[in-house]
Amino acid sequence: MNAIKTTLFVILMIMTNASAFAQPLFTGGNYTNRVSMKSISVASSATSDEAYQQALSELNDLKRMSARELNKELKILSFKPRSTHLEEVGFVTVQERMNENSRLEYIGKVNVKVHYSERDNSR
Repeated sequence: MNAIKTTLFVILMIMTNASAFAQPLFTGGNYTNRVSMKSISVASSATSDEAYQQALSELNDLKRMSARELNKELKILSFKPRSTHLEEVGFVTVQERMNENSRLEYIGKVNVKVHYSERDNSR
């Protein structure tokens, strides 16, 4: 009788503590998919129209780049370098600033949403 009680107690302890030892199974490897906004500034210009045109040209260049070129241009360290791609959203803005000669200059900014894989060491 005492052996049955001991056995039942051990089984009960194992069942209640099993969840503490449970680990999720990751079959995809140690990486996670990221989507982030990246901004690129183009050279300053004298008019806002020139800045818009330069930034739009840069946006079109980014859309034509391969995954490896995107990684280099956007400074992304990717676990799967060929998986990097741009999302559909991409837009251009222009920032106005004054230089040290008190002249206005315009800087085009290209904003893109990029999708890539990143190594996840926390798993």
